Order: sequence, then structure tokens, then C-alpha cells
Amino acid sequence: MSHSDSDTDIAVTPAKMEALLCDAQGINWLEFAPTTRDAFRAQRIATYRNYRNESIPHNEIYMDLHRGRKDASLYSFAYTLTRHPFKCSEYHFQLRNLLYSTTNHSVYYSHNDQIRSWDSITKTSKREMVAPFRLSTISARREMLFMGAFTGEFCCKRMDSDLDSDLDVRTGVITNDAMGITNHVELVDDRNGGPIAVISSNDNKVRLMDMNRLQITNEFGFPWATNCSALSPDKRLICVSGDHTDSSIISADSGDEVFTLQGHIDFSFACSWSPCGRYVATGNQDITTRVYDMRNPSKSLVVLPATMGAIRSLRFTEDGAFLAASEPCDFVHIYDFHGTTQNIPYTNSKLPHASKEQQKEPSAGPLGTDAFRSQTIDFFGEVAGISFTPEDGNMLYIGVSDHRYGSILEFERCRSRSDLFLRDVVL
Repeated sequence: MSHSDSDTDIAVTPAKMEALLCDAQGINWLEFAPTTRDAFRAQRIATYRNYRNESIPHNEIYMDLHRGRKDASLYSFAYTLTRHPFKCSEYHFQLRNLLYSTTNHSVYYSHNDQIRSWDSITKTSKREMVAPFRLSTISARREMLFMGAFTGEFCCKRMDSDLDSDLDVRTGVITNDAMGITNHVELVDDRNGGPIAVISSNDNKVRLMDMNRLQITNEFGFPWATNCSALSPDKRLICVSGDHTDSSIISADSGDEVFTLQGHIDFSFACSWSPCGRYVATGNQDITTRVYDMRNPSKSLVVLPATMGAIRSLRFTEDGAFLAASEPCDFVHIYDFHGTTQNIPYTNSKLPHASKEQQKEPSAGPLGTDAFRSQTIDFFGEVAGISFTPEDGNMLYIGVSDHRYGSILEFERCRSRSDLFLRDVVL
């Protein structure tokens, strides 16, 4: 699809989509007649070529795929602004963790050689950091902003500092290895509540960095490049995915392998723990997401298919209600974990004063059952990153990297009456 560039800002809301006859990205498909959006989508799926490192045929896992219900309305489009400073950038076709939400209205994202922040209330963006190197990945969490480089360096700053933005930037080196690309960083707290960074590098190492002292405290080696690592909620285990068909669960203290997660047939670039710690999800270039139950991790509990590309990023909401899985472009899938991770069902007709309308609402089925629900968000462009807002996961932000239609897409969580009742009264 080609379209002349324009400097005109397009602020898109659900109301304007109807008034302007455009989609969520501000694309007016009447301008492309006789080509329709559906026709272009079908062509793009048919011509897209997913990158793979291994050549194992997909029919090896076809029978494992779980389709489930795709009729869920979990998040609805809320807002986007197509304007130059609000366009996200991505720098490596396999690394797509370049957007993080730290509050209900603050989002940090990559833009050219900068990290910028977006305020969804004021609808403004400002520069936070300028990368002194070739940027590969970022992470942000409350008071800290971190970015890694293709050359093994890092740069970070405290967001709660009173110092001038440029004066409070700290730099350092993670590794001097020639293959030391920083593939992924996760900013978390350790068991003592101190801030640490879990760093996955292309030199086959996972490192833990004390963010108060900016010193590496642990280093764990692997026989393959590590692409993504996630610390378990109890801080005792680390899930490590990389240039191998299997992922590893290791001790966060010793680095000893505790479990091996098998089933994928290509390299993995994403992993994420459910907040309850019982489930861990892995995303792979075999175009699937696998979810494992840590009570029996010898086999994946479910295999969730994508549409056309590898799963490059995975995110759980902090309340464990949803899992988002991002393809390299065009598609983000949201899976409803209400019936899996919560003792109180998402919709419960036995609630006091439940109306007839509430009782007719579809209930969320447990993971792996026919009633397990999902939603697919469909757009056009490379994905720079995805992120839920902290705590309640009220918003989902999708960073789209595209020369014309790049933006940050905002989606708001759809809450039923019974869901609001459970959140405001029961919980």
C-alpha cells in the first residue's frame, strides 16, 4: 500500500472513525478504491514471509494448536495520534520490546535515537533520553528508565530525580563481547525489594544488575544466545528463551536448570510469567505461544496460534486477567485468563442482584477448553512494542513503526457490569 506523506496531524477516536470514514490508524480506505481493507489484508497475509531459523515443518505441531473462541471483546480502541514525534521506531527485526507503560497515563517509547514519553491525558510527548549508541531494547518501571545497545553498552536514568534530564543519565558496559547485543531487559524488584535488571544478551549470558549500584551481581551462561528472560513472581526462578527450540527455567540464585520447556520447533524471543506464578508463556518463531503449568511443565498446557508471524513480545496484566502476544507486525492477540487464574469468574450469574443482562454475558472458559476466549487486534505496520498499564491493566498500548501511519494505539479494557462489581466491591 502506498500513500503520499502528509504533515497533517490526525487524532483518531472512535467517534472520529465514523465521522472521518477512517480506521483506527486514520486510514481512509475510500482513497484506495477499488482496493478494500479486507482485500489488502488478505493479500498481506498471503504474501508475508515469516522469518525462521529452523526448517522443521509446521505440520509437526499443527495438531497441537488450540483455536478456542475468538469472539471476545476484551479491549476497545480509544485513541491514536499520527504525528512525527509520536511514531515509534524499531531497530532489529527480531527485537520488539521498545514501549513500556509505567502509570495509567505514562508511556515510554523509542523514537529514532531517543526515548520519549507520552502522556495519554495531556496528549503530549517529550524527550527523556538520547541514545549515545545504536539502540536495541528498552525497559521502564516507575522510577527507572533503561536502554541497551547493539554494542553491549547500557544507559539509564532515574525518573524521580530532580536533576536535569541530561545530567542524570548513567552509562556503562554490560559485556565487551563482539556478539553482546542487548536483546532484552526486564526491570523488577529482587526478594529484598531492591531494583534489579534482568538482562538477556546475544553473548549467551543472562545477567542480574543491581540498579542502585549499577553492578552485575550474577551471570548465568547458556549454550545459545539468550533473547528474553523473565523473573518469576516469587523471585526464585528465571525463564530463559533464546536461540533454541527449548526454553529453560533456572534458579535465580545458582543458575542451575530446574525445568526444560519443550514443544516449540524454532527459536523463542518472548517469555512471561503469570502474576500468580503458576503459568509461564513462551513466544516463538514457529508462530505460536505456548503456556506451561509449573505444576507439570513437561508438556505445554496449550498451544495458541498466531496469524502470520513469530511471537516477538508477551505481556500479562498485573491482575493476571489477560495475556497479550504480539507478532512482528499487524496483529496483537489478547487471551482471556479470567477463567484460568482467578478464583472468582469474570462473569458470575450468582452475584447478588445480578441482572438478566449480566446472566446472559458469556463466561470465560479455562485455558485449553473450547470456551477459552481471545481477541485479535488488526492494524498495519511493524510493532515496536506492547504494554499494559500497571495494576489494573486498564489500557493496552501498541507502538506501531511505520513511515506514514506509525503511532501509539491506545485500547481500553472493556469491563462488564459484573467485572466492575467484582473490582469495586468484592476485591
